[in-house]
This record gives sequence, structure tokens and C-alpha cells, in this order.
Amino acid sequence: MESRHADHAEALRTRVLESGVIDSALRNGAMRAGAGEDAALPEPYAALTRTIGEHSYRVTDAQVAAARGAAGTDRAAFEVIMSASIGAGLRRWDAAIAALEEAQDASR
Repeated sequence: MESRHADHAEALRTRVLESGVIDSALRNGAMRAGAGEDAALPEPYAALTRTIGEHSYRVTDAQVAAARGAAGTDRAAFEVIMSASIGAGLRRWDAAIAALEEAQDASR
């Protein structure tokens, strides 16, 4: 079952990078920043995606408005936000899988 979930997670990563209205480099950077990696994104995306990855409940209306303005459309801003959110979720997914594997190894 774990393998199936890993396949789905990888398919999600690939799908984020391969589709959308914004440049794939921006989607990739947003996903990486959301996952806590250094993505070297320009502002206002850097602060927004970092906040999404670290403390999503702290995202402000001003951060979203700035991203909307920079992106040019609601759909483009949505893609940045979703890419960062998916990156953050997949980082947590990877950490959970690693913890489960470690626990299984320790119980043997």
C-alpha cells in the first residue's frame, strides 16, 4: 500500500510541474519554497510561499493581494499558492513515511 501512495505523491509532484498558466520555474520554486527549501523566488512570492510552508495560518490578505498583483490573474496567484501548499504537504508526507519506516525498522 505504501508504494501506491508514493506513486500518487510522485504523480502529484510531476503534475504540478507540468501544468498551469504560470511558468513552470515559478511553480517549481513555489513548491520547493513551500517544502522549506531555498527556492530564490522574487518577492512577493518568496515571503508568501515561505509563510505557507512554515505557518500557513499566518498568511495575510496583504500577501495574497501582492501575489495576485504580481501574478496578474487570480488563476496565476492560485497556482503559486497551491504549488507552495502542495510542497508543504508533500514535505510532511515524506517526513511521515520516513518516521513510519524508522519505527518499523526499530520494531524488528
